[in-house]
Order: sequence, then C-alpha cells, then structure tokens
Amino acid sequence: MASNNLLDTKTLTLNEILGNGKIYKVPQFQRDYSWEQDHIDDLWNDILRTETTGLPHYMGAVVLQSAKDNKKVFSIIDGQQRFTTLSILVLALVAELQKLIDADKDKVANEERKNLLMGQYIGQKEATSLSYSSKLFLNENNDGFYQRNLLKFLPPSNEKKLSDSEQLIWSAYQTFRALVAHKFEEKSGADIAHFLNNIVGELMVFIQITVEDELNAYTVFETLNSRGEALTTTDLLKNYLFSLVAPSQTDLKMIKEHWQKIVNIVGLKSFPTFLRYYLMATRRTLSRDALFKEVKAFVTSGEEVFQLLHQLEKYAYNYIALGEQDDEIWDTDRENRRSIGILSLFRITQWKPLALVAMEQLSPPDFRRLLSSIVALSFRYTVIGKMQTNEMEKVYSNTAIRLHTGVTTSLKGVLNDLKSIYLDDETFKTYFNVKSFNTKNSTEKKLLRYTLYKLEEQLSNNLYDFNTDNGTIEHILPESFPAVWEQEFTQEAFDRNIYMLGNYTLLEAQKNSRGASAFHFDVKKEVYKTSKFKMTQDIADIEWKSSNIKARQEKLAKEATTVWRIAF
Repeated sequence: MASNNLLDTKTLTLNEILGNGKIYKVPQFQRDYSWEQDHIDDLWNDILRTETTGLPHYMGAVVLQSAKDNKKVFSIIDGQQRFTTLSILVLALVAELQKLIDADKDKVANEERKNLLMGQYIGQKEATSLSYSSKLFLNENNDGFYQRNLLKFLPPSNEKKLSDSEQLIWSAYQTFRALVAHKFEEKSGADIAHFLNNIVGELMVFIQITVEDELNAYTVFETLNSRGEALTTTDLLKNYLFSLVAPSQTDLKMIKEHWQKIVNIVGLKSFPTFLRYYLMATRRTLSRDALFKEVKAFVTSGEEVFQLLHQLEKYAYNYIALGEQDDEIWDTDRENRRSIGILSLFRITQWKPLALVAMEQLSPPDFRRLLSSIVALSFRYTVIGKMQTNEMEKVYSNTAIRLHTGVTTSLKGVLNDLKSIYLDDETFKTYFNVKSFNTKNSTEKKLLRYTLYKLEEQLSNNLYDFNTDNGTIEHILPESFPAVWEQEFTQEAFDRNIYMLGNYTLLEAQKNSRGASAFHFDVKKEVYKTSKFKMTQDIADIEWKSSNIKARQEKLAKEATTVWRIAF
C-alpha cells in the first residue's frame, strides 16, 4: 500500500485474514468485550444458514491499522468484537476435537487436526513452553483472561470473581461449547475440521480496510459506525483522544485515569449528553451526531487533550448538580434546590449549557436569580406555550457562549439575551386561557399541582411546598360527571371543560375525602368556604357552567403573568 493512500480495501475470508502469520492487537484503550447471548445466537444462526445455502455471509467491514515497524502486525480499530467471538468459536471447536482425542477416537489424526487448526486460527505452539502463542491480543482488561484461560482451555478458578467483560467471554465460550457439542454429536473430527475450514473459514467474508496512521483510522472508524450502534460517541472520542497521547506511556496512563474519573462522575450513558452541553456552552450549537467531528476539529495534540479533559472535569460536577436537586452543592441554597426540582419536573434540559457556564461566571446571588428566571421563562415558553424547543436550544447555547467568552458579563446581559424566547404577557395569557391538564397522566398531574400552588402563593402571600403540603387537586366539575350535574353540562360540554385549568382548585385532603367531589356545586362551594386555600375560598359563583370555568381561567391567567415573570 502506498504511503500516501488513505486506505487499502480488500474483500477477504476469515482464512485469508488469519493466514500468513499476521498478528492482531486490540489497542489497550479500546472498550472491553461486550457481546451478549443474543449476539452469539445471531452469529451461530448465520453460520448454520451459510452452511445450508453454501453462499458467503458478509460479516461487515473491519478497520485495521498497520504497525509502522512490522507489516505483519495490525491494530484492530474496528472489528474486535467479531474477531474475538470467532476466535472463541474456534476454541470451542478445537475443544470438541479434544473430546474425541480423550475418548481415543481416531486419536492420531484428530491430534494432528487440532494442532493444524490451532496453528492456523489461534497461534503457533512455542517450542519451550509448548503453549500456543496468539494471533490475537485483546485489550488490557481482557487479554490476561483470554491468554491464560481460553488459550489453555482452563476454566476460571472462580467465575464470580471475573469482571463483567470476562464473564461475557466465558459465557460466549460455554455457549459455543454447548452448540458445537450438540451439532457434532456422533460426528467425526474430519466433520469438525471441514466445518471450521470450509464453512467458517471460507464463507465468513469481511471487507478489510487497512490504514497507516491514527487519524485516518479513526476517520474511517467514525464513518463506518455513524449510522449504527456498533460504536458509541464515547468510544469514538476515547479512542481518538487516547491515540493522540499513545506514543507516551506516561501521558497515556494519566489521560486514561483522568478520562475514567470524568466518566465515573457523569456516568457512561450520560457522557455524550454532558459533552454536547459542554460544547454548546463553550463553542456552538450542535447535534449529538456531530460531537466527535467537533472535538476532532479543535483537539489535535496531546496538550489539547489534557486541556479538554481538565475543562470537562471542572464542568462535570456542575452537570451532575444541575440534574439532581438533592446534590450536596445545593445543601446551603434551598432556592436553587427548589428551582432544579421544578425544572426537572418540566422535563426540559435546553437551559443546562447556560447554567453550566453561569455557575462559574456569575456570583451566587446572580446565579440564583438566573435559575428562578429560567423557571419562569420555561413555564411560559414550554409548559404553557408548548413552543418548539429547537429555537430555545439555540438561544440558550448562544447566550452561554457569549457569557463564556466574556461578550456578556452580567446577569442583566444574560437575561436580555434570553428575551427572544420569553413569551410576553398577552401571548402568555392567550395560551394560559386554553390550557388543560389531564390528571390521569401522572406528569401532567404534578405540573398542575405545581401550577395551582404557585398561583395560591400569589393570592394568599403564603409559601407552600407543593410536594409535601396536604392539599389535593379538586375538580370543581367532578371528573366522574354524576347525574346531579347533567342539567348544567351536556356530555360534549363536560368533555370540553373537565380538564380545563379553570375547573381545578386546591382542597385539603380530609375535606375532599368527605365526598365533596360527588356533590352539586351548591354543596361543594359551602365546603370551599372552609378551606385554607384562598383560591378555593374565592370561588363564590352562583352557578358553575362553562362560562364560569372560562372566566375563572382568565382571572388565573392574569395572576399567572405576575407569578412567572422576569424583570428585564
């Protein structure tokens, strides 16, 4: 392959890949073995189908990076799961041959078959130790178990002490042993050798892509996996960053420890989201699919890897705190804790890039005011207005970047940057006037409870914890639609009004449990007069019809403009 070529592509069988004395190494920073039972079953069924049809089975592309000093040695950039699994299958087939040898069945011929197959697929026997050297070397977490146990056909001394990935390797081997034993029951060693050489070896076909340098390897790696889940964003990023410092074992060790610390803080599954928010807070708005490309654009040296991880660690703790109201960082700030809990209830996260930066750039009082302002903005824009979140995400990202880069330096400037997604009072009231909450939905019920309690606080000047107070949600027009209400409401009018916000109020649990909801309005409003909640005491209508619900909702909408307000 010419040194100026990006890649060399060939279609090869498994026999061709493993022939000619080639050595394959999984980079030590690659992810661990991860194939589970479903993957093993799928592969076995594909092989059996191929055996029946006699047609080649495409195993996908593998990306290899050739070693600079030895053209027989390759790093497996993509394909380690398949290479490892097929090697485990080979070992299971060889173990079946050993069963025949131990049973003294065609012993000499089967012994020769075993040695030939091991040499062809697994590795040559060392003259000194009489152990098999390996054609395949796994990553640092898995290679010891693979070489020490599987290649020597030794069961683990204590299965419970195996790591998760080692247990998967052992499980794959045991599964193949069972499948092979069933398939070749009463069969000869020649049958086993034919199956391995002619079916697995010749009909399992790969596209082998070979590159010469790390950057090209990971470019191909990213392209091949961009549409599937064979490789995660986290894997891509880790492999690329580690490759930049790989020449220095000291740097690599430090980067690995730093990387693992960050992943432990935010969690492996959450890492891509965290990374995306960090980049949106400091660089630009981007989709999850563009994360690796973005990082690769500005991190091109080992020094920049260290800088990136330093920043990620700094923001990782903030990211976790912004998603958990019980985080210890909020122990001394009840207002922030309450705001985090409410934003979690709203189920929106687009504000987090801005909050990540604001925690570092704004004073604690200004950050507190920002969070409460985000609550008000989010309630107007998302909970009531149901506006599209794409625009909101862009505004939060741009505002965060301006704060991060020093273009904006004050809370006033930040709030002004958010003005475009703040629904004005008239627009907010328009949406509020037609807002309904279906209390059969648990999330909507929690949102309604929060909404009613915030309105009650405005009306009564009392503070409540809407999560713990003993008030319950009362349907003024009962949800059950008893017969005593049929004079005021048709079925169509009932269906239209039952979940309107104006038909809800708060009522103490003990008053509600006495059956207030089952009575006619004339009886219910006498109970309401005794309530501690001002919004409920104020229900003094002579009758309760659609027009009354509409009028009450409009009144509450006017109050809402003062509850959820930002003072720009």
